[in-house]
Amino acid sequence: MQFSTLIVSVLAAVTSAAPAKHQARQVDLSLLNNLAFAQQDLAYLSSINSVDLQLLAQLNSVNNFDILSFQSLFEKNVFDVQALLQLQQIQMLVQLQSLGVLGGFDLSTLQLNSLNFGLIQAVGGIDLTQFIDAGLIPQIQTIVQQSTVIQIAKE
Repeated sequence: MQFSTLIVSVLAAVTSAAPAKHQARQVDLSLLNNLAFAQQDLAYLSSINSVDLQLLAQLNSVNNFDILSFQSLFEKNVFDVQALLQLQQIQMLVQLQSLGVLGGFDLSTLQLNSLNFGLIQAVGGIDLTQFIDAGLIPQIQTIVQQSTVIQIAKE
């Protein structure tokens, strides 16, 4: 059994057992840089992996997901292991939401955001920009500029 199938199966079982409270939860997306990554490499990865950040905003408003726990990911100009893991968490949640697995599930108690590295805490802060070829930066910038930034109207 594939890992993704296992995760979807488990979440589907939990989803049916824990319906969401259907009260709309609004967050000022300007606190999250309007869901645009300040860090260019994160914006690039989000773009080439087609991470639908509108679904992340939907998880916040419909499923009570604490989107503000990822505020630093959108605002800081840091590309390290911790940021990459946070982007992966967002991508997984967005994919599960696009499959409809999280519909009706209350995510208010879901504890994501940062992984505790314990005694090897320094691993999370490894700067990954050192591994990016400087000759690729213009291409990365072009792809980031071509990707669309979502604008969600406040209610």
